[in-house]
Amino acid sequence: MQPYSNHYSRPKFQQYQQQFVDYLRDPKNDLSLSDSLPEASKVYAELLSSTIEDCLRTCFPVCREILGSVIWQQLVGLFIKNHSCQSPLYREIPNEFMAYLINEKPMIELPEFMLDLAHYEWIELILETEEANEHENSFPILVKPLTMIPVLNPVLHLLHYRYPVQSISASNEEWKNWQARKEPYEQKAIILAGYRDKHYKVKFVELNSITARLIEILQKQTRNQEHVLLQLADEINYSDPKKFMIFGMDILQQLAEQQIITGAINEP
Repeated sequence: MQPYSNHYSRPKFQQYQQQFVDYLRDPKNDLSLSDSLPEASKVYAELLSSTIEDCLRTCFPVCREILGSVIWQQLVGLFIKNHSCQSPLYREIPNEFMAYLINEKPMIELPEFMLDLAHYEWIELILETEEANEHENSFPILVKPLTMIPVLNPVLHLLHYRYPVQSISASNEEWKNWQARKEPYEQKAIILAGYRDKHYKVKFVELNSITARLIEILQKQTRNQEHVLLQLADEINYSDPKKFMIFGMDILQQLAEQQIITGAINEP
């Protein structure tokens, strides 16, 4: 479905189809129902709106609470009216909503942290449903740590935010009263590891910049832990690489305990 367009040069049946679609997208502002569309169009419009709203409310509960019912309904209405979905699948609606927030910037007043918070809620759905590609030859524990290659959790995302999204809630007046706030919210770099553990439970762990960089290196390279830690020590200009190895091994052990690292393999 495409948003409003000039379609009067089309055949009459296509004009009728487009008129029906336009009404479904924006029934409150389309006054053409009484002239040409059946009364049942109202039912279809209500079903479309309620189905999409139910899906989004489930995926973005904190966003809805923070916005309140009036602004939330306005936002959902603008999404239905203006966004051209690339997928017909119901389960893809949250993905389409995120694309709408990121790329189309809805013409409505929203809190400055809205995009970060929405992404944080959306990524939980991604982590719940993402298929895991397990490494067939990995050991379940780190054996001879320095000579082995760590295997990262197959369902893992490094997340960078400007606001403490994991702490934002409608029960906190600081965030709930965003419309009355006169000063911008303080921005602070937040790095989270979002992943799914062996019990299929989604978890988020806040990381410091060094641990996050270590994970980035592990995501890009298939080198043993000694090589990875020496590279990291060089990047941060650590004065004593041997001492850093002890520090780095503690980080790797912690990541293994958190199930961010799930095993290790031998070097080829």
